[in-house]
Amino acid sequence: MLALTDGVTAIAMTLLVLDIELPEGLDGAELRRALDEVQSQVGAFVLSAVVIALFWRAHHAAVRNAEGIDLYAFWLNVAFLVLVSLIPFPTHVLEMYGDRFLGPGLYGAVIGAAALVLYGLDLHVSRSAGANWRSVPLPAQAVVFLASVGIARFSPLAAICSWAASVPLSVLADRIAARARERP
Repeated sequence: MLALTDGVTAIAMTLLVLDIELPEGLDGAELRRALDEVQSQVGAFVLSAVVIALFWRAHHAAVRNAEGIDLYAFWLNVAFLVLVSLIPFPTHVLEMYGDRFLGPGLYGAVIGAAALVLYGLDLHVSRSAGANWRSVPLPAQAVVFLASVGIARFSPLAAICSWAASVPLSVLADRIAARARERP
C-alpha cells in the first residue's frame, strides 16, 4: 500500500509542474510579461506540491503500524489515492478561476475530501490496532478546506486565505491527540 501511495503522489506532483508553460522565443519586455503571467501557475504548483507532500507524510504516519490491510482500509486507501491523483485538476481550475467561486470552491472540496478520507483511514487503522480514537488527530485540514467551499461562495479570496488556518488548527489537533496517547 505504501509503494502505491508513493507512486501516485509522485505522479500527481509531476503532473502539477507540467501545467506551467512559458512560450518560447521571448526576450525583454515580452519575457518579463510572460513570467508575470506564470506567477499564479507557480504559486498554485507550490501550494499543491506542499499539500500532496503533507498528504504523503500523513498517509505514511497513518499506516505505518498497520498489521494488515482489511477490505475497509483498502477502499479508504483507494478513495484517498483517487482524490490525490485528482489534485492537479482543481489546481489548474484554481489557477484559471481563482477569482471566482469555482476555483477555490473546487480546490477546497477536493483537498477537504482527501483530508477527511485520510482521517477515516487513520482512525480505522488505529482502532484496528486497539488504540483510542482520541489518539488520532482531528481532521483540521478537512474542516478548514471544506468550510472554505462555503466561504468561496461569498469571497473567493477569503476562501483562499482561510486555508492558512489549517496550519495552527492541525498543530493544535496533533497536540490534543498526543496528550490522549500519553494517557493510559
